Formats: sequence, structure tokens, C-alpha cells
Amino acid sequence: MTETQSTLQHTANVLGALSLVVADRMNTSVEAVAALGPSAPAALAAMYQFLDGASVTQLSSVLGLTHSGTVRLVDRLVTEGLVERGGAQDGRAVSVALTRRGREMAAQILQTREKSLTTALSALSTDEIDNLASALDTMLTTVTLARAEQRSAQRSARPQPWLCRLCDFAACGRSEGDCPVNNVATTSNRC
Repeated sequence: MTETQSTLQHTANVLGALSLVVADRMNTSVEAVAALGPSAPAALAAMYQFLDGASVTQLSSVLGLTHSGTVRLVDRLVTEGLVERGGAQDGRAVSVALTRRGREMAAQILQTREKSLTTALSALSTDEIDNLASALDTMLTTVTLARAEQRSAQRSARPQPWLCRLCDFAACGRSEGDCPVNNVATTSNRC
């Protein structure tokens, strides 16, 4: 490292590069499973994990899409036999639920996501993975708090997609209280 580079600058730079390549590889692999565009894997995974039977408006919020964009996505998913529309609980909205085929595809998307991400970790030792996990939990906590602040200040007219829209809840330990995003969202009441 040269004298003009600080360790923080270097780390931030390589984190940015790594983030892009990992996200690109993951997105390419999960998009290939559904073959319905970039939002379909996140929609199916979110419905599989926590949003099955939700309204189109709720799905729109999770994905960070406009309502009309979400309706077009749902139309494609219905045409492919992956979801079906129904009446929402309040009777005024439309709910969207996974079909059996949609559940199978969502599970395949999550398996493909996991394989893509674990491949990126394959060169690390167990100790390095443990250290990285701790650092990533800390970073996710910080990012989640910053997003909560931004949402409460309503600085952005564009809806932000949820961090957990393509997560595997079992892997993050959400039900055991180990998910850093859920823990911050729950305790701060701002996400």
C-alpha cells in the first residue's frame, strides 16, 4: 500500500469491488432460475420467507418498485403459474400467494443464492469466516440504522427495497433472534 492510501480507503475500495462482484454473481445466478427479470427472484423469495398472501402494495414496498411496476411483475408471475391473486384481508386490495410451483422455484432461488454466496467464502478458513460474520453483523446493523434514519427523515422520494427481500431467514437465525437487521428494526421501531 502506498503512503497516500490509508487502510480505511483501501478497505472501502476493495469492499466496494467485492460487493459488486458478489452481488452481480448472485443476481445472475438467481435470475437464471426464474428467467423473469431482476425483481422476480426477490419477489418469490420474499413471498416464500415472510410475505405470502400479502397485498400488491406490501410486495411493492418490500421490492422498492412502483405499484404499477409491481402489478406488471405479478402479471408475469401469474402467467408463469408461480403466484395467484386473491382478495386481501381488507377486501379492497389484491393479495398475492405462491402456488406449489412458485414455492418450489423460490426454494430453488434460495438454494442457488446460497451456493453463489458460499462459493465467495470458499477461500476462507473457519476462523476467518467467524470473524467476517461478526464484522458483517456490525456493518448490517450500521446500515440498517442509517436506512431507518433516512426513512424517518423521508429524504428519498424513491422507495427503498428491504434489505431482507432475498434473505434466507433460517440461515440468518431470525427466529432465534440472531438477525442483525431484524434486531435493529425491532428495537428501533424505525425500519
